[in-house]
Amino acid sequence: LVAKRRRGDLGRGYRMSTGSLPTLVDLARKSLLQKESLAIPALEQLPPQMFPPLFEDAFTARLKDTLKALVRIWPFDTLPLGALMKEPQLDILKAVLDGLDMRPTRRCKLRTLDLRSIHGAFWSACVHACPPGLVGRMQPVQHSPRMCARSAVKVMANLCLSDIMPNEFLAYLFQWVKKNPRTVHLCCRKLKISATFLYSIRKLLDLLELGCIQEVNVRSTWHLSTLAKFTFYLGRMSNLQKLCLSHICVSTDSSPEEQEEHISHFTSQFLRLNRLRRLHMRGVSFLQDHLDRVLRCLSAPLEALSITNCVLSEADLVHLSQCPNTDELKHLYLSCVPLTSLRLEPLRVLLETVASTLRTLDFLDCEITDSQLDALLPALSRCSQLTTCCFYGNKFSMETMQGLMRHTGNLNKLRLELYPAPLESYNAQGVIQRARFFELCRDLLGILKEIREPQGVMFSTRPCRNCDKRVLYSMDMPYQCQCPEPA
Repeated sequence: LVAKRRRGDLGRGYRMSTGSLPTLVDLARKSLLQKESLAIPALEQLPPQMFPPLFEDAFTARLKDTLKALVRIWPFDTLPLGALMKEPQLDILKAVLDGLDMRPTRRCKLRTLDLRSIHGAFWSACVHACPPGLVGRMQPVQHSPRMCARSAVKVMANLCLSDIMPNEFLAYLFQWVKKNPRTVHLCCRKLKISATFLYSIRKLLDLLELGCIQEVNVRSTWHLSTLAKFTFYLGRMSNLQKLCLSHICVSTDSSPEEQEEHISHFTSQFLRLNRLRRLHMRGVSFLQDHLDRVLRCLSAPLEALSITNCVLSEADLVHLSQCPNTDELKHLYLSCVPLTSLRLEPLRVLLETVASTLRTLDFLDCEITDSQLDALLPALSRCSQLTTCCFYGNKFSMETMQGLMRHTGNLNKLRLELYPAPLESYNAQGVIQRARFFELCRDLLGILKEIREPQGVMFSTRPCRNCDKRVLYSMDMPYQCQCPEPA
């Protein structure tokens, strides 16, 4: 009777599963995890393909002793723990680090503990052998001799360093790394810094393998003197590919001689960064009349240059057009850089130079006028690889806009085109006349359609004085702010 009932239960289970029967691997995993004390000694005998699903099950059930044992005999080079954690979990981290602290078995091949939220394919394909492509897709990192120690374990994490004390998860990780300086190397590919004071993060910077860092994003307001002190670390980031600086201001207390010394300290480090390809500078106040100091110290040509919310001189534009390190630009962003009072012939020369490589051109809110744009149009029409262009926030008449449409008409790779509202769209008080704006946009779009089939075109007014939103006209439909239009 008992046997019949069991067969009946089993049959019902099969019917409920709609034909999806548990595999032998599934049954073995379930059996092993039901009794943790018995499962741990059996782990040594398991084939490698069972380790990822077992680890995932133990992670979900929070079986910390099993996690420790799995780490101790992990048969793959990488353990992508971060892909399993939607948020930091201190108890799981402690269990894994305890497993690393234990003496590894001969079977253990673990060399990298990855805490980044990538490599999800590893776990989704966990019934198979470890899939290829676990390393990052960016350029290969040249490891320092210190990292080549046979017993060293590399911990990968993308970090954000701030003035606030790190959370418990990071604090425990930092303390563990500090206790194991010879056998553990903390590697960060993408480093964000939001600390106002450098001294508050120096101890953490000292823990990092600086040669692993590929991207640095400084998102805090620093004085120029602070940036100069940061160069002690910047110059050792030999694999740095992208550098973003925001809101670097010059102290009124510093003398011109001190400012020159700080700028020299900063720019001299570029000579060591021979992998740097992307340079982004936003609100960097010392850049005016010093752009040449930055560009001429670069060790290799840039792929992307972004200068936003900065003031440039005409001499800066000349250096920008003449520097060999800008000859291969793929992306040029000059956003919120006032250009009204400057001659733009140097920019014309630059566009001619990069015509065969440039893909992105951004002149957002540069206040370029009709005559200035006319000087750029012949060179712009030769940028055959251009996929994105932005002219929002510039002062073009309808006649000039018509010329712009015709000059970009032969750029067949354009996928996104952002243009300003013609000046005729506004009344004498500078208020947008929406009906007139939409009519002019339809005419301009018609010019483009006569030459080629546009992919994504949008026209935009200046921000509304009341709600700060823009009135837009796209190929699909117009978008308006809800403010009443003045009579």
